[in-house]
Amino acid sequence: MIKNFINRVKNLVEQNKESKGHVEIIDKNKEIIQRTNVPDICEEKTIKDKVEDTKKCNQDEVKSIKEKIQEPLTEEDKEYIKDIKIKRGKSIKATDVYTKEPQIFETHKECSKKLKIPAQYIQENLKYGYTDYLGEAINYLSKELKLSEIDEINYLENTKTPSQILSLLNNKIFTIKMSESKRDEILCNEKIEPIKMHYTFECIDEEYDDYFKKYKSIIKRGGKKKIELVDKKGEVIEIFKSLDECATFINKEKSEIVYMLKHNDTKVGRNEIRYSLRNI
Repeated sequence: MIKNFINRVKNLVEQNKESKGHVEIIDKNKEIIQRTNVPDICEEKTIKDKVEDTKKCNQDEVKSIKEKIQEPLTEEDKEYIKDIKIKRGKSIKATDVYTKEPQIFETHKECSKKLKIPAQYIQENLKYGYTDYLGEAINYLSKELKLSEIDEINYLENTKTPSQILSLLNNKIFTIKMSESKRDEILCNEKIEPIKMHYTFECIDEEYDDYFKKYKSIIKRGGKKKIELVDKKGEVIEIFKSLDECATFINKEKSEIVYMLKHNDTKVGRNEIRYSLRNI
């Protein structure tokens, strides 16, 4: 009796080994009447654990991003954002100083074209608050006085303000060696005077506000930065462990990659690049 029971248990163990994830229902005549595939219990637990880990990672990432977005901006942050927005040239509000009528434009170029005002005037007002346009006078004098260090390309990036530069140039009219006829020609030209304007501007560009808050810690720190190449659905195609690796892969200069990421101008063909928030 006991021997038969032991043999029966052995048979059941062997059947379980052979089934490897199958459940068999056996009738009293020991004939299989149903066999059902089921996942291995250990495998099922492993899959479940992985899913839970992935959910937790995603939740932690979302929580981290929300915390960064909610952090208050410092004055340094605000100045940085203002400077980047001016260079991006995206959405902007123009207000007539007399009528107080506001107008909103998608880009600085559109604003310049529609209001028939120089693009540099928009930049001057945004950066320094000037309502007079000094750029034309600066460009004219730097050209006539042959001062290559101050020209129409970089005067807004100079360490001196446009008003300081214009004052310096006006003084040089009398100190630089030139003929009297040339000096008189410059002094009589109306281009040396600032142009009166009647608009003030405000960058809207909320897209960059959100972008900066999300990636602030990465943008402002040095060292290696992980980059992701993603498709239009946001799915990751490649992950790069450095800017150099990213630049090599997409065949661009490292400085260009840095500019693209800082200014959120990240299109690469049909795809785009972005800072990686992953811990890899």
